[in-house]
Amino acid sequence: MAEATKKKNALFSKIETREDALKAVRDCAGGFFVVAAIQGVLGAVLSPSLIIDAVLIAVLAFILRQWHSRFAAVVLLLMSLVILGITVGNRIGVTSQGGGNIFLAVLMVLVAFRSVRATFILAKKAAPAPPTMAPRMPQQAARC
Repeated sequence: MAEATKKKNALFSKIETREDALKAVRDCAGGFFVVAAIQGVLGAVLSPSLIIDAVLIAVLAFILRQWHSRFAAVVLLLMSLVILGITVGNRIGVTSQGGGNIFLAVLMVLVAFRSVRATFILAKKAAPAPPTMAPRMPQQAARC
């Protein structure tokens, strides 16, 4: 009988190989492109200041997708945490600006965290393996 292959949950699956990490980076960048598009549309309709966020997220997602940048992943995580904080503040009445969709904000944080993990794993897998033994010094001939 053929073995049944396990279907991986894209957001919560383990990143074990380089291919898993590359797929995670591509998927996370795609998710951020969707968020940037949503914010761009909302910015055009409601508040033009959201367009700046949308452009910044789209540029960082592009950098993440093209160069697997750890810097872009960390900045996207920080932006996602700030957006989550503003959204929670808006929902509990502390601020009057920001979104109201906590689910989307939490999802952004999860995707950003996954992209950070994937980029750091890619950097680790790309680094050359450390030598298993210390290099030996060549033997010198004894002089009399």
